[in-house]
Amino acid sequence: MPRIVDHDQRRAELAEAAVRVILREGLDGVTVRGVAAEAGFSTGALRHYFANQKALQEYVITTVTHRLRDQAMPRIQRPRSGEPPAEVVALMIEELLPLDAQRREEYALWIAIAEWERRHVPPGESRTWSDQRSLYRQCIAALRGQPAAADPAAAARPHPDAEVEVWAALLHTFADGLASQLVNTPGEVSPDSARRLLRSLLAAVPRP
Repeated sequence: MPRIVDHDQRRAELAEAAVRVILREGLDGVTVRGVAAEAGFSTGALRHYFANQKALQEYVITTVTHRLRDQAMPRIQRPRSGEPPAEVVALMIEELLPLDAQRREEYALWIAIAEWERRHVPPGESRTWSDQRSLYRQCIAALRGQPAAADPAAAARPHPDAEVEVWAALLHTFADGLASQLVNTPGEVSPDSARRLLRSLLAAVPRP
């Protein structure tokens, strides 16, 4: 009797193997041959699921994107009672910064997603970029005493308060640069100094 193969399970195993390759070699390491070797499969078996490297990478990037959102969003959105608004915002943004081993791994995966979007420009705006800008927009709005957006679609649109838009862009740029320095020049920017810098920027946001 032929062995029954759980194709969803097989795809999940391949995605996990690809994640390990990304963390070790970056997106360029995600090849049919490289992922097959990492997963312990033959190249022929992998081609049963993915016709070429692009199809494999596209599947992996989609899987990783959902995985990162599922990991990060509960941490960002968890209740934080008793803290001043600026501290609540700082703690939310820290979840996106590579301040520890787990978040450094997540950052490496976000970089792979950004690299995929650079090579295969999505129609319209980048979903990853838009998600981040929406979060920073909500953070600045909260600091300025503005009500939270009613839904994700509203958060993705420009805020009627012009100061919110300006400072959301500044915070987005600052956080991206800070994350890069934490990874690339850790001897110059430590997690503690990154936390202090973040709070200094948030303190400068003009209140209404």
